[in-house]
Amino acid sequence: MRVMLVVSMSLLAACGGRMARTGDDAGTVEGEYASRNLGFTLRRNLTVTDAVTGRVLPLLYREPAGAGPFPVVVWSHGGGFLQNGHEQSSEWGSVFAKHGYLVIHIAHVPPTTATSMALCTRGNVPANECVAMSNDDDSTGLLALAKTGDVVAVLDALSTLSAQNVDAGGPAMDLSKVAVAGWSAGSRAPVVTHGATIRPTPSAPVFSLASTRAIAAIALSPTGPPVGGFFDTGGMNSWSAMRGPVLMMTGQNDAKPSQPLLTGPVRRLAFEKQPADGSRWLLYSTLPVGVGGHDSFNLGDASSSDVRLRKLSRALESAARAFLDAHVKNDAAARAWLDSDSARVLADEAEWVKR
Repeated sequence: MRVMLVVSMSLLAACGGRMARTGDDAGTVEGEYASRNLGFTLRRNLTVTDAVTGRVLPLLYREPAGAGPFPVVVWSHGGGFLQNGHEQSSEWGSVFAKHGYLVIHIAHVPPTTATSMALCTRGNVPANECVAMSNDDDSTGLLALAKTGDVVAVLDALSTLSAQNVDAGGPAMDLSKVAVAGWSAGSRAPVVTHGATIRPTPSAPVFSLASTRAIAAIALSPTGPPVGGFFDTGGMNSWSAMRGPVLMMTGQNDAKPSQPLLTGPVRRLAFEKQPADGSRWLLYSTLPVGVGGHDSFNLGDASSSDVRLRKLSRALESAARAFLDAHVKNDAAARAWLDSDSARVLADEAEWVKR
C-alpha cells in the first residue's frame, strides 16, 4: 500500500499537482502536465503606441476567470506585418489562458514610409539599406527589429495596461511574472528581448534590444542563421549573450517550403549556440519532413488524424505549461516535470534537451 502511495504522489508531483490524463484516442497518456482548464474571456478594442515610431498597435487580451492578478504572456504573431495579427494564434493563446495566464496578443501593423524610417533609425540602419518592409521578408533583420520594438512597447506599458484593465472591470496583471512568447517570425522578439542580437541589414551594426521586464521566453520554430538578421560567423553569433530561462520547440519536420534555408537543424542552432547554464530547454521533434510541418508548432495539428502529430501537439502544450509554471511562478513540481523525461515520452518521437 505504501509503495502504491509513493508512486501516486510521484506522478502527481510530475504533473504539477494535477493527475495526468489517461486514455484517449491516441492511447494512454502518462506524465502529461495538465491544464488548470480555467474559463477565459476575450477583451478587444485595446491599443498601445510604440513611442519610437508612433505606430498604434491593436491588442487582444485572453483573460482567465478569476480576480487576478494573473501572470502575463505577451504573444508575438508569426508571419509578417498584419493589421489583425492580434487575432492570430488563438490555439496557443487559449492554452495559456486556460492555465491561468493573461495573454496579450499584439498586432504587428504594417509600417508606413515614415515609421519605416523611424525603425531604421532605431536600428542604426544606413539610409541606402532602409528599404520598404515587405510582409514576410526574411532576407534582413528589419522584421525582427520591428517586432521586438513592438513587444518592448507593450512590456514598457504593462503597468498602465494593467491599471486600465482594472478600471474597465478586468483583472490586474502580475507585473513581476511576465513571459514573452511567439511562433515563427514571432519567435524573434522573445529571443531578442532575452539578449540575442541581430544585424538589421548587412552594413548595420549588431543590434540589441534586451529587456529585463520579461523573466522567461518561449520561442516556437525559432529562426537560425543566416535568416532574419541572425548570424553565426564562427567567432561570434546572435545567441552567445542570450540569457535564460528559455524554451525552444522545433523539429526535423519544422519545414517551410517558402524558406528552404530554415530547416529543423538550422532552427536548432538558435538553441545550441546559447550559453549552457541549465536554464535552456529544447523539445525537438524527430518526425521526418512531410509529417506535419511548420504549422505543427503553432498547434495546427492538435486535431490531426495522424496520431504522431497529436502526440507532438500534446507534448508542446505540456512543455509550455510546465516551463511557465517553473520559471514564471517558481513552481517546484513544474521544475520536477521539466527535469523528467515526460516531454519526450509524450511526443514519442522527439528529443528533450536541457542546456
